[in-house]
Amino acid sequence: MTETTQRQHARRHLEPREACFEDYDQIAALQSRNGLATRSREEWTALWKGNPAYEQRRGQWPIGWVLEAESGTLVGFIGNVPISYSFKGQELVAATSISWVVDPNYRRFSMILLDRITRQKDIDFAISTTVSANAEPGYRTFHWSRVPLGAWDKSEFWITNYRGFLQCVFRMKSLPLAGPLSYPAAAALFLWDGVAQVGRKTNASSSAGELCSQLDSRFDDFWTELKNQNHNVLLAVRSRETLEWHFGYSLRRGSSWILGVSTGSRLVAYAIFNRQDNPVPQIKRVRLIDFQALRGFETVLQAVLAWGLQKCREQGVHILENVGCSLVRPELPQIRAPYHRTFTSWAYYYKAKNKELNETLKDPAVWAPSSFDGDLSL
Repeated sequence: MTETTQRQHARRHLEPREACFEDYDQIAALQSRNGLATRSREEWTALWKGNPAYEQRRGQWPIGWVLEAESGTLVGFIGNVPISYSFKGQELVAATSISWVVDPNYRRFSMILLDRITRQKDIDFAISTTVSANAEPGYRTFHWSRVPLGAWDKSEFWITNYRGFLQCVFRMKSLPLAGPLSYPAAAALFLWDGVAQVGRKTNASSSAGELCSQLDSRFDDFWTELKNQNHNVLLAVRSRETLEWHFGYSLRRGSSWILGVSTGSRLVAYAIFNRQDNPVPQIKRVRLIDFQALRGFETVLQAVLAWGLQKCREQGVHILENVGCSLVRPELPQIRAPYHRTFTSWAYYYKAKNKELNETLKDPAVWAPSSFDGDLSL
């Protein structure tokens, strides 16, 4: 059989089909052998079951698509998670691509999977917030657009454990005596940050909020006010039900912190922090996933960051990170982290289904993107 015939034969047996929950074992094995993290069956299923946007459709929503080889082995998968958005008094539906993975011998068929995300019906737009350098050409091929606000090829961060952070950096660079060298280097960096007054704007009182172990009705009231105040802004739905679905597992594990700021019984702002360690250099990392404030209370961001930095220090976390520089918005205090890193791709892409919405979404003023969007914090 010639190579051309083999490819044609393989193509006939690699037409994608809709994924189902019974595919979990094979999908987890596919992810594992390609170096991706896996979830338990229960947590993977909960991406859809219990998801308010999925439940509203009574299961009439494809959870994704798989590529199945002639042997019956799954060699490719892309997940398809529905997310509700609010815009100009209407609820829009976004399809979030997640866990796009294909075995090396079959990667020439990868685009077939992304095509299914792009072409599906009954959505207003599609979104992905974890686009890698390898995947980015595929999104461009299907005319996805970069989100026009933020810097989604960068992140900014504060160091909250100097010695631990430098030990990881030195080990990553294979420097000898990484442990002993980290002591004087950490002291020097700490002093330098002090001279440069790093964190000066985040020295507000850390007692401005309360750590929320559970979400109560105040979050629904807050969401109602927030979307009314941002009528012309595209916002992912942040109802209590949605937040409980999104962060339920991480809250129970203690890997997410939700800090609420109230005046009396009224919630006026909140921030969500999530532990997302970087396993290769063994950096202990917390990310600021989302910060939202009602009009007139934006300045509590300073106190919220002070709380997050102190919490990281207490728990030995190395850095507090803000992906996409999402706090750089006109309505927020101008607080910049002292350090940054650059990614090899623009992580946040979207594609609208109709021309009118596509033109509207080109305006940066329409957006308030954060790591809450898409799959970055799922």
